[in-house]
Amino acid sequence: MSPEQLFYSGGRVRPIWRFALAVILIVLAHLAVGIILGLAFGILGGEPQHILLWANSALLLALLAIFKMLTALLESKPLGSMGLAFGGRWKTELAFGAGLGAAMILAVAAMEGGLGLARFLWNPIAPRLLLEGGAYYCVLFLIAAAVEEITFRGYAFQRLVDAIGPVGAVVILSVAFSMVHLWNPSHSWLSTLNTTLVGVTFAVAYLRTRSLWLPLGMHFAWNLVLGYGLGLPVSGILFSKSLLRADVLGFPQLTGGNYGPEGGWLATGVILAVTIYLMFSRRIYISEEMQALALGPAKSPQESLARGESALAASSDSPKISLSGAN
Repeated sequence: MSPEQLFYSGGRVRPIWRFALAVILIVLAHLAVGIILGLAFGILGGEPQHILLWANSALLLALLAIFKMLTALLESKPLGSMGLAFGGRWKTELAFGAGLGAAMILAVAAMEGGLGLARFLWNPIAPRLLLEGGAYYCVLFLIAAAVEEITFRGYAFQRLVDAIGPVGAVVILSVAFSMVHLWNPSHSWLSTLNTTLVGVTFAVAYLRTRSLWLPLGMHFAWNLVLGYGLGLPVSGILFSKSLLRADVLGFPQLTGGNYGPEGGWLATGVILAVTIYLMFSRRIYISEEMQALALGPAKSPQESLARGESALAASSDSPKISLSGAN
């Protein structure tokens, strides 16, 4: 293989090198934002939650700029092809994802309450503070979810799917997703496992739709209902201005203890069940708009199967349904 063939295929940079470049730029963006904000807040001071909001806001802008450049220069496509197009089923997918994410964490909380592992009481704080907290947390959790989704299910993940196929890409990026949570307080091997599994869930949601709106809605609603609605820790971080106050009574293997439900076996069961649902539900499919924008014109059944798409997707009576697939 010549040096040119190593880096290029069909006149384009090979997907594995596009993936590598994206990873380098993502890491540089995180380092730059961390250093700049670390210096600024070190001098000026600030509450941890405010630092979290500013950091995620800066990262979101930086990453969108990076991915807009990469999609334009290396893919000859608009940024929306990464899964953020405001067209097709985006509103439906975002709303459905939010409902599904909320239902997931409410199911875990219901099991904790039903088993006598937790009690949920109204938080006795002023209504004004609750409203302020709700608005603030909505913004914070939405931006944070967007940052994590475009980092781990966005351009880099999609190019890795092109390079090695969906299974390998899902495993690698889901493990990476869990690794960045090792800095969270009170983490455990089970919280790391669950974070890996939910990374798979979000990746499946993307692959079934080729849109980031469904996993973004799930991610956002899970965190918002968990932290603001139920008053439970979100990946080890407790938020005070919540609607309910949670008293967790024991069995951290089930409840996750100080890390929150994401570190317990009850969450494991819910995550696995929803992942299976996402893989096979006929309500989840690629819209015609995202098919054209992200994957190009619809392929024949033989071409679809060669690209790793499901037999169900390739069948003539179910043209819109796809379990997974590489570009």
